[in-house]
Amino acid sequence: MRWAWARCCAWARCAFVSAGSWSAAGTCDEGRPRYKSKSFSYGRTRGFALSELAPGNTFYAEGYKHRITGIDIVTGRDQDWRHWRFCPSCGYVRTENAENDTMPCPRCEETSIADSGCLRQIVQPSVVTARDKREDARIGDESDDRDRRFYTVVDMVDIDPKDFAVGKSWRHTKEIFGVDYTRRAVIRRINAGPLSIGAQENDQLAGKPVRIAPFHVRTACGAASADGRPVFDDDRDAVDNSANRQRELKHHTPWCPLRRGKKGVPQEPVLLAHELETEALRILLPAATVLVEEKVHSFQAALRLGVDGAFGGDPQHLATTLATMPDRDTAETRHFLVLYDRLPHGTGYLDRLTDPAAFRQVLEGARRLLVECPCNGEGMQACHLCLYLYADEQHIDRVSRQAALEILDELLGTDTDAWDTKKVGNTDQIGLDGQVESDLEARFLKALRGWAGQRGDAVLEESGDNSAYLRLDEVGTVHGWRLTAQRNEGYTRTDFTFERADGPKAARVPKQKITVYLDGHRFHATRRHNRLAGDADKRNRLRSEGRAVFQLTWDDLDAFERQTNTAESAAGREAAEPVWPPYPHSAQDLAKQLYAERGGDDLADSAFTDPMTMLLAYLRSPDDAAWGRRASAVVGGLFGTGKEMLVGNGTPHQTRQALDHLPDAWGRTDGIDPAPVQGTGTLNLFQTCDESGLPVAFLVDGATGRWSGLACLDDTARDQLGTPEHKTRWRSWLQWSNILQFLAHDGGDGVQLTTATTGRFDTSILKAFGGLGELESLVVRYGTGASAPQPVPVEASNETPARSSSARSAVGPGDPRIPRRGRTRSLPHPPRPHLGRRRQEGTRLRLRARRARLARRLRLGSRRSADRRDGRAV
Repeated sequence: MRWAWARCCAWARCAFVSAGSWSAAGTCDEGRPRYKSKSFSYGRTRGFALSELAPGNTFYAEGYKHRITGIDIVTGRDQDWRHWRFCPSCGYVRTENAENDTMPCPRCEETSIADSGCLRQIVQPSVVTARDKREDARIGDESDDRDRRFYTVVDMVDIDPKDFAVGKSWRHTKEIFGVDYTRRAVIRRINAGPLSIGAQENDQLAGKPVRIAPFHVRTACGAASADGRPVFDDDRDAVDNSANRQRELKHHTPWCPLRRGKKGVPQEPVLLAHELETEALRILLPAATVLVEEKVHSFQAALRLGVDGAFGGDPQHLATTLATMPDRDTAETRHFLVLYDRLPHGTGYLDRLTDPAAFRQVLEGARRLLVECPCNGEGMQACHLCLYLYADEQHIDRVSRQAALEILDELLGTDTDAWDTKKVGNTDQIGLDGQVESDLEARFLKALRGWAGQRGDAVLEESGDNSAYLRLDEVGTVHGWRLTAQRNEGYTRTDFTFERADGPKAARVPKQKITVYLDGHRFHATRRHNRLAGDADKRNRLRSEGRAVFQLTWDDLDAFERQTNTAESAAGREAAEPVWPPYPHSAQDLAKQLYAERGGDDLADSAFTDPMTMLLAYLRSPDDAAWGRRASAVVGGLFGTGKEMLVGNGTPHQTRQALDHLPDAWGRTDGIDPAPVQGTGTLNLFQTCDESGLPVAFLVDGATGRWSGLACLDDTARDQLGTPEHKTRWRSWLQWSNILQFLAHDGGDGVQLTTATTGRFDTSILKAFGGLGELESLVVRYGTGASAPQPVPVEASNETPARSSSARSAVGPGDPRIPRRGRTRSLPHPPRPHLGRRRQEGTRLRLRARRARLARRLRLGSRRSADRRDGRAV
C-alpha cells in the first residue's frame, strides 16, 4: 500500500509545501509493513497561503491533490494559539493581555470591544499538514474541475496616529479627500472560517459584518477541521475496527497518541492570522452614506491602474486594501483605501506619492487610461484591460468605470483645474459633514429617479450642476418643476428647492416654490446638536415668503427607498418604525369621513402617507386650498384619540387663557388635566398625544367650523434629547408640521413649537381669537410681501350659530362633558355650492344621518376619556 503526505511550511514571506509519498518496502522484524518516502517542496506566498492552505481546502501539485487536515502547533507554556481582542468598528487589535484588558478601543473609543464575542483565539500557522492515500490523491481524467473552498478573509489595518510621518499628510481643499503616510502600518489578515453563501452575518470585524466560523484544532495532534466535520472520515483510516464506530476518534490523526486512550482532549476554536508591519499610504475617500461599495471598489481599482502606469509596470510587492473608521462627529463611517508594501517594513516606493503633484499624476494617468480603454465605447461597465484587472473577484459586479471617473473628475476638474491641496496634521482632521450632505443629495435624487422610472406619468430630466426638471402628468394636467440643490437663502441653506415651471405667467404672480429639508437626527435633535428651535424659526420664515416647506428625515428617505425598491443593498440601515399616520385606524376613519363630507376621498394617498410620498403628492397637485381641507380633516381625526377637553364652548378670552398655560405645562410634564372650562362662546380646545407620544393641541370653532393645531416638541429636557423615544417624537413633529402648514389655507392656523420657544409665541395672533393668523403674522413680521392666504368664506345661514340645523356636530350633542348649551350648539358644514330646494333637502337628510353616527362615536370617546381621568380605565 502507498501513502501520500504533505507538510506545508509558512515562513515570513512565503509558505512552502513539503510533500512526499510512501511506498511499501518489505516488512520489519516484527512482521509489520515498512514504508519508504520521498519528499517534495512547493512554494506559496504567505498572504495567499492563509486561505489556499487553510484546513479543509485542497491544493494540487505533481499530479496529486491534497486536502489540508492539520496545523502543526506547539502546546504547553509556549503554545502557538494566542488571544486577540478585535475592535468591531475599526482595524485595531489588542494583542497584549487581551483576556483581561477590556478598556475601550484607543483608536475609535468603541466600548463594545470589551464584549466576550470580541475575544478570539488565533493561530499564525507556520506548518500545515495533509494526508491522503496515494491512489485517492492521484488526479485522473474523469474531471477537469478542481475542488476549491472559499473563506471569509478580512483585512484589518491598524495605524497609531503618532506613527503618521510628520509633514507628509495633505488634503484636497474642495473635496473630502486626503492622504497620510506611515512607515509603521500593521496589516493583519484574518481567516474567519469557511464562507457560507446565504448564512447570516451576525458578527463584526473592522466595521464589516461577517460570519465567524472558527476552525477547530486538536491540541494533542494538530488535526484541524472546518465546519466541525471529521478530519479523517474514511473508515480505512481507523487503526482497528472498533475505531470505525467511534466518530470522535476521526478528529485525531492516525498517529495521535491519544487516539485510543485518553478521552476529552480539548478541541480549540481558532482563527488563522497573518501579521505584517510595513509602510503604507492611507487615503480618505469621498464616500460616506450612498453608493459606498461602488465608489470605494471602483476607485481602488482605478488607483492601482494609475500606480502601475506611473511606475512603468506592475510592482507586485504593492497591494491595496480597504479600511474603515467611525467618525465621531457625524456617526457615519470613514472609508480609507490603503496602499501598502507587501514586504516587511516596505521598500520606500510609496514615499514618492506623498507629494501631491506626484499623486496628481497618478490620478491623471488613471483617468486617461479609463477614457482611452476600448470598453468605453462598447457600453460596458469596465473590462479586464482597465479596472477588472485589479478588482477583487467577489466585488467585480460593483466596479464601474463611470463611478471611478466621477471621483477623478471631482478631484481633478473637467473644464477647469480643481486640484488644490494643503497640509494637514492627518486626515482625521477632515470633517465628513460636507460629504454626508453631498451623499444625501445623491441619495434623494437616486430615489426620485427610481420612482420616476417606475411610473409612466412622471419624467425626471437631469441637467447636471445639481439641477433637474420633473414633469408630472395629473389626469391630463401637466405640472413642471425645476429642481435645484443646496440653495443659499442667506439665513438658511435649503437641501432642495422645487420651483414651478408652469402655471400663471403674469409678472406679478410669483412662481410657486417648495423647499425640502433632509434632516439627520444626529445634527438636529441631540444633546450635542440641538437645533430644533432654530430649524422651526428658519422654516417659518420661508413659509412667510409663500413657500411650502417639507421636512424629511433620513429614516423617511430609507422608508421611501424600501417602498419603491430603490434602496441600494449596501445602505446597511435598519428600517425605522413608521410614525405616520399619527393615530389608530378608527381615528383615521373619522378623518376620512370628515374629508369625504367636503368632497374628498384621497386622504390615504396624500395626507396619511410617508413624508416623501406626501411631497410627491403635493407636487402632483399643488392646490393649497385642497391641502387645507386635508389638513383640517387630519386634525379632526384627533377626536378619535384619547383627547382631553380643556375648554368647551369657550369665549376667545377663556380659550386663549387655557392655551397659554398648556405649552408651559408640556415643558414640565406631559400636559395638564384640569376640569374643562365651560363658557358661552363657540370655541372648543383639546389636548392629546399622537401614537409617538408627541403632545398636540387642537382647537375648533363651533361658529365657523375652522380648525387650528399646535404640535410641541420638548427641546429643553437634555436627558431626553437623543433617546430613541425622543427621536420618534421628533420625526412625528416634523411630519405634523408638513401637514399643519396648510391649515392657513382653510381658515385656521398650524403652529410648530418647541418648549424653548413657547414663551415667545403670542397666541393672540390666532384667527380663532380674532387675530391676523399665524402665517399672516409671519408675513408682517418679516416684511416679505408674500401674498397671505385668502380668507375662507363661511356658509351663510339665516339661523344663529347656536341653532344651525345644517351643522355638523364635531362635539357630539350628547357628550356628557359639554354643558347643555353646548349640546345644542354644533359646527357648521364647510361651504357647499347652492343647490335646488329638493336636492338640498336630500343632502340635509344624508348629512343628518352622518352626524348621528359621528355623534355616537364622539360620545363613546368622551366617556372613555372621562373614565380615564376618574381612574376607571388605563
